[in-house]
Amino acid sequence: MLRLILFIVFVLSSSTTFAFENIIPEEWGSDPVFTFKSSPPPTHILKEGNLKQRIMDEYAQWKGTRYLWGGNSHNGIDCSAFTRRVIHTVAHLNLPRTAAEQSHTGYPVQQEQLKPGDLVFFMTKPNVRHVGVFVGNDQFIHASSSRGVMLSHLSGSYWQEHYLTARRMAPVRGMS
Repeated sequence: MLRLILFIVFVLSSSTTFAFENIIPEEWGSDPVFTFKSSPPPTHILKEGNLKQRIMDEYAQWKGTRYLWGGNSHNGIDCSAFTRRVIHTVAHLNLPRTAAEQSHTGYPVQQEQLKPGDLVFFMTKPNVRHVGVFVGNDQFIHASSSRGVMLSHLSGSYWQEHYLTARRMAPVRGMS
């Protein structure tokens, strides 16, 4: 017991910040193990501006990648795989694989209260959901089935007609 207490004190007093990763199910292609990460910090301690810049940097890596239903690479990617990769890269959060599952994670946020990193969901056809990552200034990034990974305006008539909900995955420091 004393060793455990000393270990906890050591970890808490250490200058290195560790984030405890979620377990990724095997069907997502990773070993279901616990890992420690030392950098960069998780979303809940990122400033909003820093988070937006990191999202846009990630978008620059994917811009123009073609849409491929079920795809999960630069050879082709679908909308939920894209949001999953962006959120994991910039915030070290693991999202479910499908847009329908992602639409039930985190907590709901009103469209007027959107902040960079929030997920925006649309019902594009009966029982077909689409998801993107809000970046601010009325814009979101997503993997469009017709144009690949791109930036769109949330206020566009198509997106407003099909808007479903928005979800916030974790609070961000400095945001109220």
